[in-house]
Order: sequence, then C-alpha cells, then structure tokens
Amino acid sequence: MNNKKNILGGLVLIVFAVCLILDKMNQFPDLPLLKIGVLLLLVVVFFDALRKLEFVGVMFPVGVAGWMFQDEIGLGAVPGYIILIAAFIIGIGLSMIFSRKKYNFVEKRDDMGTCSYTYSDDEGYVCIDNNFGSKTEYVSSKNIKKADVDNGMGNLTVYFNGSTIDADGAEFDIDNGLGTLSLYFPKEFRMKFNTENGLGKVTTHGQCSEDPEAPLIKVKLDNGLGTVDIYFE
Repeated sequence: MNNKKNILGGLVLIVFAVCLILDKMNQFPDLPLLKIGVLLLLVVVFFDALRKLEFVGVMFPVGVAGWMFQDEIGLGAVPGYIILIAAFIIGIGLSMIFSRKKYNFVEKRDDMGTCSYTYSDDEGYVCIDNNFGSKTEYVSSKNIKKADVDNGMGNLTVYFNGSTIDADGAEFDIDNGLGTLSLYFPKEFRMKFNTENGLGKVTTHGQCSEDPEAPLIKVKLDNGLGTVDIYFE
C-alpha cells in the first residue's frame, strides 16, 4: 500500500513540476496549469487524510481548492481567508462528531510558559495526530498494543518514556509527511523498523534493546519529504 502511495505521490509531484514549468513558459495561456498542478497535490492530500479519517486534514485541501476556484464555484464574493477558516472549523466539527475514542490529556507548562500535554491511555492504544503547528506530547500508557503517530506539515515531538509495552508485543504505525517528527523511546524497548523514506531524512540516535526476552515492537515508518529523528534514552 505504501509503495502505491509513494508511486502516486511521486507521479503527482512530477506532473506538478511540469505544470509549473509550462505555466512559466506560457505555452498554454488558456489553461490554468499552476492551479491544476496544485489541485492534483490537494487531491492526494485529501484522499490520504480521508483514508485515515483525519477530518481536519480532509478539509484543508477542500478549503484551499475552494479558495483557488472560488470564482468558478460561485464564492467570488467570499474572502479567501473566510473559506479557509470555515473549512478548518468544519474539519474540527467532523472530528468531534466522528471521534473514535477519548483520551486523557494533562496540561503542563515549563518555566518559559510553553504548554505541552501528557497523554494517558489505559486501553493499550495510542493515537497522536498533528497536521500543522508545533506540538509536544508525553505518552504515559501501560501495556501498549498499538500506536499510531501521524504528523503532516507541523513540528511534532513525542516522548514514550513513561510507557510500557504489552507482553505480546506491539505495532507502531508512524507517518510523517512534510513536517519534523522527533520520537523519544526508552532504550529498554526492543524495536524492529520497516522504513519507507521518500525524499526526506530519517536519523536514529542511540540503540534500542537487543534482549530477546523483551516484547518486540514492530514499527512501520513512512516518511515523505520531512525529517524524522528517533532517540533511545
């Protein structure tokens, strides 16, 4: 599945680059080639977010497309920023309506007043999403069986230091698009990575456990154009 997604994403990027060049060359003055190229990118983002049921991510390309083609769809009188804000609010509303489960977050502030959150889950499942902006989360979950970490275009830092793994092991699904993702794991974790990296960069700092008696964490890491740093402490 990831190979198909990478191939599709690569083809769309190539088409976008061609549209960008042709638009600047003014070869087809009657065609909005730049808009068409951007629209193709938005379609990929839309379906990728829809597949994961990330409704804010779904509405982001819808809002941008509405802004780009507002005259064509009869929204010429509506300011572009209003269309973007409305799409964002709709995404939040859909996320609230179709939320799959509830999580417990405890707000923390450091000496500089920076706010972060401690994540606590007693059901063995951890799900962390970040589309835009900067976020830091401290995961405190016992006997994790499955974890999903998804970072779109933002800056996400996740600490798993306060967590334990289920005795039968766990599966981690980590997806980073264009953003910067930093993951901190206890060095006692035994992890096996299956990494697919596009044009981005994945760097590992330190080493995980090699104890054959420790529960095994199978990690599927998919990085697009962003940067992923993995730390074992």
